[in-house]
Amino acid sequence: MKLVLACSFPRDEKLGSSRTPLRLEPELVRLGVDVVSLFVEDLPAAPPGRATELSAPLRMAWAVEQRAAGADVVDIAGGDGIAYFRYARVRRPRQALVARSNGLWDLAVAGEDHSRKSPLKRVASRLYQEQLICRWERGAIRASDMAVFLSRADADEVVRRRWKSRDGVGAVNPGVDAYFRGEPELADRKDVAFVGSFFHRKGSDVAVSVMTELMRERPSLGFTLFGAGVPPEAALALFDSSVRARVRVERPLSARELAAKLERLAIFLFPTRYEGFGIVTAEAMARGLAVVTTQTGAGADLVRDGENGLIVPVGAVAETKTAVARLLDDEPLRVRLARAAMDSTSRLTWGHAAEQLVLLYQQALSRRRR
Repeated sequence: MKLVLACSFPRDEKLGSSRTPLRLEPELVRLGVDVVSLFVEDLPAAPPGRATELSAPLRMAWAVEQRAAGADVVDIAGGDGIAYFRYARVRRPRQALVARSNGLWDLAVAGEDHSRKSPLKRVASRLYQEQLICRWERGAIRASDMAVFLSRADADEVVRRRWKSRDGVGAVNPGVDAYFRGEPELADRKDVAFVGSFFHRKGSDVAVSVMTELMRERPSLGFTLFGAGVPPEAALALFDSSVRARVRVERPLSARELAAKLERLAIFLFPTRYEGFGIVTAEAMARGLAVVTTQTGAGADLVRDGENGLIVPVGAVAETKTAVARLLDDEPLRVRLARAAMDSTSRLTWGHAAEQLVLLYQQALSRRRR
């Protein structure tokens, strides 16, 4: 099988969106797949400003067209595949087309904070997202032979919307790097961690409220942000001055470095409003942190409330604070949930993800060539 695996993300493993294709490529090669990977660096140079997004489908189509003449399968992430898919339907009709989703754009946009925008900007943003970005995503999914999602919930949602039939979608949870596995010591850990871009959709407002209250009540409690995506001073400014000294904002870390840092922490707080998956949740679980999160992405696919983590409602500060406090006050509960979380993520390997993906590629080829 010859495969083109394309995305418009940087070739940087510190980014969760990029890590998935980077880790999948060698596993697919091990299974006998001839893989050509494309990242944003392989696309034609982007014009400045908003034109970068507006030109992405055409730049992607040009780059893939140059490399995919003999490919059996072309797998493109997000709505960037729309232009190539339309071209290939006419010029390369036997080529199987796969739309790979890192999350449904409209659900991600719904989780953002629009209150700080002027009414005019809110209208303009909504029109831009709905009429361009979301339309491209919907078009790519509908034009594909197979749409592949990171979580079962997104695959189910696309079927519910009638964008695809049930046999035209699949869900493949990403793997967890070996750095996060092993038998870390679970007892005598302390403090709370958040991993990921620190903004509204990820629940930054909830995390700030919860941790400010908890740190005021517990003078020795600390909170660490990993991969915040904003300058440290901007993240720290969100916290009350009375607790700010106990908030740590780490520089961007490789997966290996992140695994080493997480091993010393007790609780993973991730009150996200929406995730296509949220690989950081799986990594924290594998590393032995007790998880407090919401029922979206990995929270829905992996976390069973009270068994291997705690599930809280989206945007619920009081309930989230109560859940974190339970884990801080009840060491046996924290250790039990952490151990169960490690067990439940043991199946999440990149090799297993690649095997599932190959099966979906074969289904796509069968649909295209029957």
